[in-house]
Amino acid sequence: MHKITEKEFSDLDLGDMRRNKRFVSILESIINHPGQSIPQRNKSVYDVKATYNFFRNDDIALEKIQKAIHSYGASGIPAEMDCVLIPHDSSNISYNDLNVEGLGYLDHGAGNGIMLHSSMAVSMEGIPLSLLYQQMWTRDKEELGKTKNRRAKPIEDKESSKWPKGIEACNKLLGDSITKVHIADREADIYGIFFMEPEVNSELLIRAYRSRKITGNEFLWDNISNLPAADTIVLDIPDAKGYKKVPTKVEVRYSEVEILRPKHNQSKYESITLTAIEVRQPGIKDDEKGVWWKLLTTLELKDIEDVKKCIRWYTYRWLIERFHYVIKSGCGIENLQLRQAEALKKAIVIYCLAGFKIMQLTYQSRATPEISCEVILTKDEWHALYLSMNKTEGLPSSPPTLEQATKWIGRLGGHLGRKSDGPPGLKTVWQGYLRLQDMAMMYQRLKSKKNLGND
Repeated sequence: MHKITEKEFSDLDLGDMRRNKRFVSILESIINHPGQSIPQRNKSVYDVKATYNFFRNDDIALEKIQKAIHSYGASGIPAEMDCVLIPHDSSNISYNDLNVEGLGYLDHGAGNGIMLHSSMAVSMEGIPLSLLYQQMWTRDKEELGKTKNRRAKPIEDKESSKWPKGIEACNKLLGDSITKVHIADREADIYGIFFMEPEVNSELLIRAYRSRKITGNEFLWDNISNLPAADTIVLDIPDAKGYKKVPTKVEVRYSEVEILRPKHNQSKYESITLTAIEVRQPGIKDDEKGVWWKLLTTLELKDIEDVKKCIRWYTYRWLIERFHYVIKSGCGIENLQLRQAEALKKAIVIYCLAGFKIMQLTYQSRATPEISCEVILTKDEWHALYLSMNKTEGLPSSPPTLEQATKWIGRLGGHLGRKSDGPPGLKTVWQGYLRLQDMAMMYQRLKSKKNLGND
């Protein structure tokens, strides 16, 4: 991939130019050697020590690194884009084998680690644009099991505050001129989000699971389920690997509804008007045995075509899950051997940005297959890739397409490339990209040696 420079991080200020340079060199190293440990991917003992020291340095604040990365993410939105989708989701980062002070408990008290909440910018066509915002925290082990106490707290003191915090932060980063559609799964189905103070060009598309009272003393989803189907459509549901699609026929029902404020809620609004959408496989009674989505949105939907667009946008929520898969299985953030919780957090945010870059390569190749691979790869990278895959000593006059280059990278990572296999997935791309870096390095050395021999 193209070399990253300090100029791309306009808000990077770690208190010393040498720290800024080290931040960029660490990021570049992770991108070029995904999945390798800190000692494996650094060329010298000095670089290994400098990387560890960077993460351990108390004078390098996590907040300053995040500020630079979030600004970089906002700058990744094309200026001509007037609407962007923002999936939000959380993940456990587990460090069960590390004896590190400052880690918290994970879900259900199983294991130790750090909680990560990510917000990603995605185009309306489903292309990852940038890693926009992240939050990290640890759960106090003394609070484990005290559910009743948590319920009595206001939302700003609960873990669920991650949802409004993420929404508000992304709105601030992108400003009022662009429409932001915030997308989240059932965990975000809380009144505190729907009754937030409205912001300019900020919309919600949330999967619901709670039953709610609406005007007329009816329950929301009983009302929607009794409506006649507005349309029957076929959804392409991603499989467990995230790239093969399973065609699934579903019925669509929708209606504008007025949801009443619950008695215990302190919002100044008595009710809120939303559009409820039910997406359901005919005959199923359990959403764990088939598709049965219940979506709530603040978007104005004029007809069934607008509804189907909303449903398609919701399917892009899986991208955030794929991203968390990339940083764990591809970049190996759970294999880090740092011994301080704050050092781990600083490493995580940099690894996340590197992992997102690898993810972009995969999805960009599917969206714009015919563009030149030089939008992603350097000349030395695609030269080495072409020569290796075609077993030739001659190079073409123009670079291969991004789709072709990504297929070759996938083959390096173990993708068989049969028609039934579909395009290479994230895992094979990052494994192939790791091999490509070694090939490109050898190509550079041979080229340099040949040039020296000609002089």
